[in-house]
Amino acid sequence: MTETSSYPECLRRADAGGHVQTRTTQTETRYRKRYEGMAKTWCQRHRVDMVTPFELATDIGYRASGLTRNALKQYHAAIRQHLRDLWDDGAIGFDQVERIDALLRQQAPMAKTSTGKGKPKTSAGRAKSVKPETLSALVGELLARPTSIRRIAAALLEYGIDLATRPGEFLTMREDPLGRLWVRSAKYSETNEKGLQPARMLIVDALERFEIDELKEIAALLLTERAQKATTHSLLHRCQHAIREARKVVGGRSRKVTAYTVRHQARANMAAMEMTAEEVAVVMNHASAMTAQSHYAPARQAWKGAAKVKPPAIDPDLVAKVRPGNSSRGWNVQIAPGPKPT
Repeated sequence: MTETSSYPECLRRADAGGHVQTRTTQTETRYRKRYEGMAKTWCQRHRVDMVTPFELATDIGYRASGLTRNALKQYHAAIRQHLRDLWDDGAIGFDQVERIDALLRQQAPMAKTSTGKGKPKTSAGRAKSVKPETLSALVGELLARPTSIRRIAAALLEYGIDLATRPGEFLTMREDPLGRLWVRSAKYSETNEKGLQPARMLIVDALERFEIDELKEIAALLLTERAQKATTHSLLHRCQHAIREARKVVGGRSRKVTAYTVRHQARANMAAMEMTAEEVAVVMNHASAMTAQSHYAPARQAWKGAAKVKPPAIDPDLVAKVRPGNSSRGWNVQIAPGPKPT
């Protein structure tokens, strides 16, 4: 991580990555790669060999009104990271930095009214439930030509209902010497109180022995992919592509199913099992019991028969660490309104 005491104030402001002081080396590397991609695209479009940070910042300003707030923040963060690198190398002066910073601060993203439900962020939309037969059809299509990545994508869909992992977490799956399966949290942050644990052991109580063995085979495949320099991001991109291709063949209801849909379905099924919000938070690795209730599919979208399934055993010590919500079992309790004013 870079020392920030020598930076001018405009390079120490908060941006998409948080304050400079809290950045990790990995985050800085990501922003540098993003800047390289932005510069390469600009040079190809204008048929030149070099571009200055001011030219890139100006170009972003022209497109800002068509960008979401988060996308614009990411672009700004990449440029600020490049400015910090130039400052460290003594390759840019204070006046230039101030000029570019002023330009960035004048830019505003598209209005919130332009980003409603009518404009989904992906071609697949935002499906928050999937029928068992649709899921089986997708898994079957993926396994019809079982390449390594298609096997991983099929497992992500098939076992996501039981494991409730985020797609990026599933792709970090590892087997320890005792035969247990672990994943890293995709959103854990002790500072911001996000995520319950940085790494968690998968709860496989509902799986058969052969299913657990298959998951261990998938963990071995992931290890092989990692050895070939694959990253979580590249693996997720390839899995999403495989799922999109399978959707084209299956058609019908599958057209809105994504790698994340099964996590929504998992939450709906657990709610139907009458697990408490805190217990579900442990399975989904949420720090708050309210997260699943406000962001994930409701119990009414659970599979038929889910209510009769025996809930998994949850560590009570982890349940105690979850920030409580306002609902109890079934998650249908509403806060009673107060008396009407007289």
